[in-house]
Amino acid sequence: MIKILCAILLSFGLVYGDGQKISQISISGNNRIENQTILSYLPVKVGDTVDVDKLDQCLKSLFDTGYFHDVKVHREGSIVVIEVEENAIINKIAYEGNEKIKDADFKKEIQLRPREVLSYAKIQAAQQRILEIYRRLGRFSAKVDPKIIRLPENRIDLVFEIEEGPTTFIRKVNFLGNKTFSGSRLEKVLQSKVWRWYRFFVNDDLYDPDRFLNDQQEIKRFYNDNGFPDMRITSAIAELSPDKTAYFLTFTIDEGRKYQFGDVKITSEIKSVDIEKLKECILIEKGESYSGLVIDKSIKELTEALGTMGYAFINIEPDISKNAETGVADIVFNVKEGPRVYIEDITIKGNDRTRDHVIRREIRIHEGDAYNSKKIKDAERALKDLGYFKEAHVQPEEGSAIDKAKLNVEVEEQKTGELNFGLGYSTLDGPFASFTAKERNFRGSGQTVRGGTMISKKSMGCDVGMDDPAFLDRDLLGSVTVSAKQDKYSRSHKNNTLGSNFGLAYSLSDMWWQNLGYNIRSEKITGINSDASSIMKSQAKSATLSEITQTIHFGKLDSRMNPTKGFDLSYETGFAGVGGTIKYLQHVWGIKGYYPIVSEDFVLKASAQTGVMQKLGKTIRIVDSFSMGYTDLRGFDFQGVGPRDKVTKDPLNGTRMWRASVELKFPSGLPDDWKISGSVFNDWGCLWDPGQTDANSVSDRKIRAAAGVGVLWTSPFGPIGVTYAIPYMSQKYDEKRSIQLQFSNMF
Repeated sequence: MIKILCAILLSFGLVYGDGQKISQISISGNNRIENQTILSYLPVKVGDTVDVDKLDQCLKSLFDTGYFHDVKVHREGSIVVIEVEENAIINKIAYEGNEKIKDADFKKEIQLRPREVLSYAKIQAAQQRILEIYRRLGRFSAKVDPKIIRLPENRIDLVFEIEEGPTTFIRKVNFLGNKTFSGSRLEKVLQSKVWRWYRFFVNDDLYDPDRFLNDQQEIKRFYNDNGFPDMRITSAIAELSPDKTAYFLTFTIDEGRKYQFGDVKITSEIKSVDIEKLKECILIEKGESYSGLVIDKSIKELTEALGTMGYAFINIEPDISKNAETGVADIVFNVKEGPRVYIEDITIKGNDRTRDHVIRREIRIHEGDAYNSKKIKDAERALKDLGYFKEAHVQPEEGSAIDKAKLNVEVEEQKTGELNFGLGYSTLDGPFASFTAKERNFRGSGQTVRGGTMISKKSMGCDVGMDDPAFLDRDLLGSVTVSAKQDKYSRSHKNNTLGSNFGLAYSLSDMWWQNLGYNIRSEKITGINSDASSIMKSQAKSATLSEITQTIHFGKLDSRMNPTKGFDLSYETGFAGVGGTIKYLQHVWGIKGYYPIVSEDFVLKASAQTGVMQKLGKTIRIVDSFSMGYTDLRGFDFQGVGPRDKVTKDPLNGTRMWRASVELKFPSGLPDDWKISGSVFNDWGCLWDPGQTDANSVSDRKIRAAAGVGVLWTSPFGPIGVTYAIPYMSQKYDEKRSIQLQFSNMF
């Protein structure tokens, strides 16, 4: 019996055991894929010994190619037999039931393509990607069902049948454990918003997991900046309703104790550092509420101050000691010497269009410079501020030696062209339409090329121009503009102009900057009414202006576009007389100040301006003189204030002027998402001494003043502004306009 069993086992080993070499590999079932291709995927070849494990490896290798729907591998004696069933070829990919998302958008996101080999793994991945796209749109009940339609010649059509489902909005946000701040106050911190009927142009009321995680960080930051450094979020839950039509967000908060700043000190490992000078950089006041933001700003100020002193290799580490019993946090800023590292190489990637030197000029650190983390962060911010890139990252990495580092600059470019059509209405121009085209990164050079046209009831014009932010490869903003315009803001005449402007702007320091310019244009006054003033009739002829201008500014604003804090002093000069027929010298002095009251939502703005024009010829034309009214003296019409012809009532404008304004801007009290703000204001002004007079001229130095209110709605259609002002100091020949409305829309 034992002998028989041994014989059986021996015969089994001869057939299937190790040691027998492969004499042939037989392949069948393949139509498109060549035998040689299949053989190249196998881990064995003719002449190798084979066992069960090797056969399993052959099976796995062929399945891993994704080319086969079924594979069978076995051995017949010394022959390895492989039977395959090829996957079908995708003939067409179609989408059915999708109304909110276009087919082209799906094609960009999924990996499947026509004429590819069918892969069930890729179909599942595409299905999940489509579902993810719908979830990003807030449609969590969306369903995607892939269907395979068999065709002759082993081809298939792949159809994704889609049920989009309703939009899933955020219906409510709950806060638990918040004692110091109300839920409505905390809700303003969140990027996620509760659904409201008027939020039809934004999607922040749709649940987004990434946004939800960021909301938690924003809440922590808010508490940390308002005196609660120990605050914790013990739980954050995003709950989907059973019908998948609504999300409910719940944040459970442990506020911890509120702290205030105690003693603040500076220590330094570098003996040569003057600690007394550094104390001026500390923005923390003892007894004030604890704020992580103020600590960060102090570190930034200290880093910048040490950098200007020549200390490139420093680290500032705040040591915060909190006393839970007294609620006092003492802080010690430790100035430590960091490792001496130099920049070895700067590599730029991802700029398919933007030229290297355009990117490099925004990076204020170069090969061979000392490593400076602040300059690296500033470079990343500067690249993002260009507006040329969706993403911009500046990442350091180890260099070829311990004291060297490399900088990897990675950017992802975006479209920089703009094409806008505008429709609007204002009480000055009436209905108007405009068209503008702009390319902000012309041929990757960083230059801006622009052009546009506008037509309204009272004016029409067009202009083309170019701006170069690095003129002559220096920190100079060069610009050139060519324009043509015709306006009829005065009832007595039309003004036609054709000209060019050349400008050069540069920064003298952090608080000083200057603009230089040259204007040349030809002008002609036409359409003179028969009953126009004799002065206007005498000026109805062609003229040429050749003017050099300069404006110098001193000040610091927290924002150029929408300032809330800071001041600006300016002095402007215009000298017309470098050739041409128009000759005068103009000086204008101005001051603006912004001061937040209570919070940044309440901003007090005060401004004043005065100007004088000097004759260099016989007269100064009306169209070249100062005018006043409308936007610079609300409550009065355009050119509604100043010298005037007593008979015809035509404005003569003036060569002497001053104006001042005080305005308080404040939130309207309506939901923040409405983006409606209000203002109250008082304007004063005076304009006198026309450039040319006759017997019918009237001029005085009496003050005009008006007070009023305004409303600004930053609507999805464009800004809409309305002001109502009542003149309470005026003269009988002034022209008034209490209501001013302006609306424009770009699309």
